[in-house]
Amino acid sequence: MEGFDLSSIGDLLANGGLSAISKRVKLKKSDIAQVLSSGIPSMLAGMKNNVSTEEGAKSLSKALESHSKDDISNIASFLGGADLKDGKKILGHIFGDGQKDAMGEISKATGVTKGKATSILALAAPLLLSSLGGQQQQAQQSGGFDLGGLLGGLLGGGQQQSAGLLGGLLGGAAAAQPEEENTGILGSLLNLFH
Repeated sequence: MEGFDLSSIGDLLANGGLSAISKRVKLKKSDIAQVLSSGIPSMLAGMKNNVSTEEGAKSLSKALESHSKDDISNIASFLGGADLKDGKKILGHIFGDGQKDAMGEISKATGVTKGKATSILALAAPLLLSSLGGQQQQAQQSGGFDLGGLLGGLLGGGQQQSAGLLGGLLGGAAAAQPEEENTGILGSLLNLFH
């Protein structure tokens, strides 16, 4: 797991991912960046919560294994052809009964409708699973893999710290606002499109 962090996801999104999602959901890249900045840490937190049970850990590990085979070498093509229904199922597994509340919070924080926010995260979900699945595969080959530890490491000291990491990776110094801890992950992307 050495060297793995949110940079791979951030790099993918910054290099064509936002444009591909924008074409699919018909929203400005800056709005998409805001939704992702709120949604990715929430998704990671949901996954971390899921792996707290043996059944949840097995289920997520199986999903990561399946998505590790996805070809994400051309991010625009991958996101352009991502299966929205599959992505929504992934969100259902990640958030469970709390999905409506999570989407409501993301919508409120970003000003993007719940439906559009759900679609954005449904398109990004397979990419997140593919990135984590590739890491799981590498770690298993080198022996010993702790999925909960990986997710906890990605979340760092909490969502605000994760937000700062991914925000920095995507090209800016935009920091998370103290009163809105989820806004910083991809917040620096907003600077790219103004």
